[in-house]
Amino acid sequence: MPLSLLRWSLLLLVCLLTWDALAAAPPPSRRPKAKASKLVRLPGGHRLHRDAALAFQRMEREAEVDGVRLHITSGYRSPREQRALYEQYRKGHGNRAARPGRSNHQRGLAVDLVVGGATSPRFAWLAANACRFGFRRTVRSEPWHWEYRPRITLPPLPGEDCLGRRVAPEPPPVVKNDPS
Repeated sequence: MPLSLLRWSLLLLVCLLTWDALAAAPPPSRRPKAKASKLVRLPGGHRLHRDAALAFQRMEREAEVDGVRLHITSGYRSPREQRALYEQYRKGHGNRAARPGRSNHQRGLAVDLVVGGATSPRFAWLAANACRFGFRRTVRSEPWHWEYRPRITLPPLPGEDCLGRRVAPEPPPVVKNDPS
């Protein structure tokens, strides 16, 4: 067999194997949903993916230190719940809702929070601090919708908040001398 024919045969084999692998991969709309074993129930009954839940709980504690209470109105949604919300939206009722399979609520990575609008102190705290915990606002028209996306959510630079504003440095911890 001439060398060029052997190269073409190998190239064809690689292409066929690659095609089989691509054909076997699920399309984006069929990506695996949040597995029940990865969902964590938070106080209040809402569930989130365990990584998002841990980050949210850290954020919630920090907010409380600053006098801000965070309250979830929606976390994980089953496909049935997402479909019902989407159907209501399509009929002109309720808030905008993503098509089933397209919402990060179904992966347990999105939370809807009571914020009181884009000018409220709670929203201002979230805008200034949520990125430190991997959360970001992804729907411009919904100040209540925040998603856990730690891989693409950059933390603020030292001495700045998530909006790039300068923040006062933390005072050094008080060290008490122990005379004993």
